[in-house]
Amino acid sequence: MVSYVIKGNPTVNPGDVIAKEPQTIEEKAKQLAVDLHDITGTPIKVPAYFIVKYPNGETKALHHIKDAEEISDVIRQMKFYEEETLEAAEVTRKSSLSGLLVVLGVSLTILFLFTIVIAIGIF
Repeated sequence: MVSYVIKGNPTVNPGDVIAKEPQTIEEKAKQLAVDLHDITGTPIKVPAYFIVKYPNGETKALHHIKDAEEISDVIRQMKFYEEETLEAAEVTRKSSLSGLLVVLGVSLTILFLFTIVIAIGIF
C-alpha cells in the first residue's frame, strides 16, 4: 500500500491523491478514497479506483476523480447492454409463450378426439 504525506491543511481525502510512483492494478483496487463512518455509525467505503474489464480483455483501473467521465461512459455502456439483454430476454419469453400455446392447443385437440372415440365406442 502506498502511503502519502500531506503537509499543511489537506483539502482532499488521502485517497483522492494519485501516487507518483506506478502501481499495479491489484494495488489500485485495494486503495480507498473514503473509509469512514457516517453520522449513524454506518461504515462508508469508497474505492479510489474502479477496475473495469472490457470485452476485448483489457483491464483498466479508473481513478474516481481523474477518470470520472470515462467511468460514466462505462456505466452508460453497461446500462445500454443490460437494456439490450432484457429486450432479447423478452423476445425469447414471447416466442416460448407462443410455443407453449401451440403445444397446449395440440394437446387439447388430441384429448378431444380421444374423448369422442371413447364416447362413440361406449354408445
